[in-house]
Amino acid sequence: MTSSKCEAEIRPFNGRPTVFIDGEPHPLPGFNPNPRGTDRIFERAADYFFQHKLGVYIIHAPIDPFWQGDDIYDTPQGYDPQYFGVDESAEYALAGDPDAYLMVRFTPSPPTSWKALHLNEYALTEAVTTPGSPSLASDLFWEAMARVSTTIVQYCESRPWADRLMGYTNFHVTEGTHMPVDLGWLYDHNPVMVTRWRTFLQAKYHTEEALQKAYGDEALTFDTMQVPRDPLRGAVPDVTNMLYWQPAQQNQGLRDYLELQRDLWHKRFRQICAAMEDGVDRRVVFLYDALKQTQQGWNLGAFFHEKISWSPAYAEVMAGSGHISVAPLLDTPGCDGLMTPLDYQARGIGGVCEAEGIADSVVLRGKYYFAEMDQRTVPLGEIDYGTPRNDREFAALTWRNFATAWTRGFNAYLFDIGGGFYDTDARHDIIGRQIEMIKDSLHWPHENMPGIAMIIDDTAVLETNGSGNFLNEAVMWEQKMGIARCGVPFRIYLFDDLLLDDFPDHRVYYFPNLFRVDEERLEVLKNKVFRDGHVVVWGPGSGISDGQQISTASATALTGFEFDLMPVNTQRRIVLTNFDHSITQDLDPAAIIGGPLAYGPILFPTDGLDLGMAWTKWQCNQVGLAVKTFGKGAAGDQDGKVIQGEGDYAAVFTTAVPLPADLWRGISRYAGAHVYCVDNEVVLADNSLVAMHSMKSGTKRLALPGNHKVTDLITGESFADVTDLIT
Repeated sequence: MTSSKCEAEIRPFNGRPTVFIDGEPHPLPGFNPNPRGTDRIFERAADYFFQHKLGVYIIHAPIDPFWQGDDIYDTPQGYDPQYFGVDESAEYALAGDPDAYLMVRFTPSPPTSWKALHLNEYALTEAVTTPGSPSLASDLFWEAMARVSTTIVQYCESRPWADRLMGYTNFHVTEGTHMPVDLGWLYDHNPVMVTRWRTFLQAKYHTEEALQKAYGDEALTFDTMQVPRDPLRGAVPDVTNMLYWQPAQQNQGLRDYLELQRDLWHKRFRQICAAMEDGVDRRVVFLYDALKQTQQGWNLGAFFHEKISWSPAYAEVMAGSGHISVAPLLDTPGCDGLMTPLDYQARGIGGVCEAEGIADSVVLRGKYYFAEMDQRTVPLGEIDYGTPRNDREFAALTWRNFATAWTRGFNAYLFDIGGGFYDTDARHDIIGRQIEMIKDSLHWPHENMPGIAMIIDDTAVLETNGSGNFLNEAVMWEQKMGIARCGVPFRIYLFDDLLLDDFPDHRVYYFPNLFRVDEERLEVLKNKVFRDGHVVVWGPGSGISDGQQISTASATALTGFEFDLMPVNTQRRIVLTNFDHSITQDLDPAAIIGGPLAYGPILFPTDGLDLGMAWTKWQCNQVGLAVKTFGKGAAGDQDGKVIQGEGDYAAVFTTAVPLPADLWRGISRYAGAHVYCVDNEVVLADNSLVAMHSMKSGTKRLALPGNHKVTDLITGESFADVTDLIT
């Protein structure tokens, strides 16, 4: 080993953010072995990967050896003998693959010895329990977490293997989410949070008269304000009749509390980024497990814990964890991007690969996204997350996952949390070819194909009763069921990304949760969205709030539709009634849109062209799906013969979600998007690569947007010198 340390940074290369090490771009095929030493789990898994000559090994630095009680040590004070220490992991990886680089990951959760001393620093629920995480208001904990983060980085920088160390990743306490909210407890009643709450309110309202007016209660004072109790945990009849969208005075306590959590989380994220940066005197890459805006509506506790039932009303996890208005955090000094798992929900065979973090925003902003492919091949305990049943399914899943990364402009690495996920020659025959392609992918030009853009508002919960149920349908399941299977590539962005000068053009813009409208937002939409023949798809509550009141006026101001409003929660379904329009002409009459989730108020469009009737509270002959043109309308109606510009677009309003794949395909054609496939298969594409994931055998067709030379990446064989159709 040489004594000089490498320098690593993120720069653009061939259209995607890329890690440059000592001035050279690297594709970084990677593996993260389980840190356990029992039964040679670490060594056996690493030995299989050495043959592939990887770019990076991601190794673990355990926390407890550095942090015991209130003491944080410059050098580890002994390891659990069941686990490889960070030195042992680094030395073993480099002995087997000396040209590889290293990243060190750690999760700075407090050790049990610290918790025993400081239980009073933990989040406290209204049931007077402390479910696992220190309070976001606890300066004592977050300062200790920052110190141990700096200490681990400094220790690793001092090691003889640091010349191959190109970066670090900090997984926060519980991967960026707040554990009490995961378990259904939104509000923290710890005295340190109560103090922060009162300080926040005084800074926001200045006078008690303003506080009393906002809350509609003349008895309130700053000194007596208590953290709210969660009405979603109330009696079933009360929760049933609580409207999802709410005016400010009715949910002011929720709004203020979530804004406080936002301020605290932003402070903590920046605090940890600064702590990581303090540990080095050179350029390295810092990644974080957080900012999972694509997971809005995540019922995390019910998904991962086999004994927790899905709740009819649960606190929205990302907002409750302070993940609101997160776009500026991606530009924080000491943050080069994200490293999060791939979403576990519906990611098995026949499912969809989606990143937990807001990957498309990260890539758009020139940051690096490194996706953790925890593609389990054996269940851990009694829980099985999309495990392939044989090597053929393993190949299909992992190729799909890598194709998702390549077409979206990010990278993915294989991760083994259990030991033995990939320890067979047959699996490594598959992995070997995939590693070759990761290396080749460095040279593939990457550019998004204009398709569907899902635009997420990560402040949306402020206009609601705080539950995640609707967002689970409109954001998470819409990705997996409809959009991903319509044959048109899609991306997921933050609303704030529309402010960027280089925001890429798409043909369809879906706003699942743009509930609040104001003049500033309207101006952004006029400049970027309401133009050029685009089609805008408005989710059920679009524009329903002006930030203070719930009304049809604000919904009309945003969407351009006129509305009737019914102030109830109810199930929503739409039966198609008009098959003459290009959007619906290929749909089956049995394509009923919607489901049993009840939410309200309901907005019924009263103008535009009717495409479907709403089945809601009763058969009231209200419109459930409508389309309306503005200016010269949608590009798909013009056949490229009309020049379109500002103010030329069409809009679709739906009273129910999720929308089926066939409908998304019709909308995309109407917008002038290229359709790769009409068979409702999972299709992934950019300008260099197209991929399909299917459960159904038979003849498949992928229509290309022009004539191209086509090579099968899996076999390496030429498919055609020039073609516009892959069969």
